[in-house]
Amino acid sequence: MPYQTPPIFLAIAIVLLGLPATRASRAKVHAQVDAGASQGVVTGSVWDSISGSPLEDAAVFLWDTPHRAVSDAQGRYRIEGVPEGEYSLLFFHTRLGEMGVSPGPLAIAVSGTPLEVDLATPSRATVARSQCLLEARPSNAGIIAGRVYDGGSGVPLGGSLVTLSWESDERAKAAWTHVRTSPDGWFRACDVPSDRPVLAGVDYIGRQSRRREVDLHDGYTEVDLPLYALAPSHITGTLRDATSGVGIEGAVAWIRGTGFTALSDGRGHFEFDRVPAGTYMLMMEHIAYGTKMDTLVVSTGQRLLVDMMLDTRPIPIAPITVSTEPPPVEMARRRGGIVITRDEIDTVRQRSRDASDVIRSLRVPGVIVRHQSNGVICVGYSTGQVKMNRAGCVEMMIYVNDVRATDPDMALRLSPDAIERMVIYKPVEAGNLFGLGGGNGVWAIYTRGN
Repeated sequence: MPYQTPPIFLAIAIVLLGLPATRASRAKVHAQVDAGASQGVVTGSVWDSISGSPLEDAAVFLWDTPHRAVSDAQGRYRIEGVPEGEYSLLFFHTRLGEMGVSPGPLAIAVSGTPLEVDLATPSRATVARSQCLLEARPSNAGIIAGRVYDGGSGVPLGGSLVTLSWESDERAKAAWTHVRTSPDGWFRACDVPSDRPVLAGVDYIGRQSRRREVDLHDGYTEVDLPLYALAPSHITGTLRDATSGVGIEGAVAWIRGTGFTALSDGRGHFEFDRVPAGTYMLMMEHIAYGTKMDTLVVSTGQRLLVDMMLDTRPIPIAPITVSTEPPPVEMARRRGGIVITRDEIDTVRQRSRDASDVIRSLRVPGVIVRHQSNGVICVGYSTGQVKMNRAGCVEMMIYVNDVRATDPDMALRLSPDAIERMVIYKPVEAGNLFGLGGGNGVWAIYTRGN
């Protein structure tokens, strides 16, 4: 019988000769060497640290061995028949690829006793800090990360513009930075100051988040920003002397972290128009009264009356008083138009990437959807009513939840999953209902949760 080279010596020879040893050959050697050893079990759970939920379909494996498993809907995995020894435990999931990070290997020792090992993706803080390491940042820079989503449906909103602002070193002046969310609604900013409050807010095709200040603890904080159909408010304020009740003239009033600044008149009055809903810090500075501040809560679509009492003495005084004026009577909900229901949207959902695709797939009579060479989407009525030619496109007026969209192209890219219903108004009908600007037709989009 001819001599057979033992597998272990064959593997050593391959390495010494510099030849590539295949995974199959290494696995075979490992199996034969440990054939007489007892076998163990490695089990546990895989979690998504950012969403706080189990991670399904994660590939869990022992490096350089054939031992592997896939996590189930509860994130559980189980690897059986593992020979005793020391291994490197790893896992992979598309979620890690999206974040651009890897948790790295985990050293484990397997014996005859079942081994429980829980695994998790890196936290949002870890991901943000690792990504910000690649950017040039000021020495006092902090990091803010978070997610933007529709407040009614929870659908993440990619492409949203997040505004982060703060009070600069110059009193009553604001500085800011802007970042856009990723397709799954996440954002991060690596260049915000860590030594002062930062005001966070989002605007997205007629919807806004409530503005609010956040503090950066250890140079990092997280903030999630749900969006709703919020209307701005008008603020009328009065600054009075706490003793005499007389209005204070010449005081500078401002909302911290914003561009809203006013000077009080002879009666102590000042005004801010179109202030987004949110929670702010109202500031006041006067040569005789010093600097005062108080919290100001701005609701949606109100006329707020603010009364602030000031005192030259360093004693506690009453906080500001905020009341509201009756809002103007809202216009009755418009009737008519071609109504597209949620059920109709579902019939074309599989072949529709965005709202414009839904209209095109449903073949709404008279409506033309055109993707122009510059990447802009235009929706208008037929050439008999609206000029749509190669040189340009006269588009409909777009409304989202009864608020006119300042960026129609972004509104047209709204995900079909976020839409509850739509109404198309023909040019003649729209002109009568919506007035100036409606003569080219109106497309009203209503999102879920409204």
